[in-house]
Amino acid sequence: MDFPWLPLAFILTLLGLALFICRTLNASLGALKWNGALLFLALCVLAMLLDFTLTMVFASASFHERNQYDSLGSRIAWSERIITYLIPCAISLVLALRFRRRQRFAHKRGEGRSETERDGSVQIQTSPYTQSELTL
Repeated sequence: MDFPWLPLAFILTLLGLALFICRTLNASLGALKWNGALLFLALCVLAMLLDFTLTMVFASASFHERNQYDSLGSRIAWSERIITYLIPCAISLVLALRFRRRQRFAHKRGEGRSETERDGSVQIQTSPYTQSELTL
């Protein structure tokens, strides 16, 4: 069994791209809403299921002569490819849990503040009689 380095590198690149896009969206929104690792995990599980389905279709099909799909459509070939899926899935699961922890921490930290402070403005007392509101 040769380890599939190129597909693993491609899938890890897709993970990095999903994380980059979601972090950019979160930065533009100013809140932690998009969990890129969790989205990637869902897409990776979907890809594993589709790969398994197609493998079973080709493995159960009977061909009279040997063709190019015999090497890809076997259960042994799928078990070799599953490692390529499981490594990025494990990484994205850890990153998704870390994101969820950061999201909870940011939510707890924002609960004690007033509504004006959450909107990005601060009220300061400019004189004994007035207060000014500064937007951040």
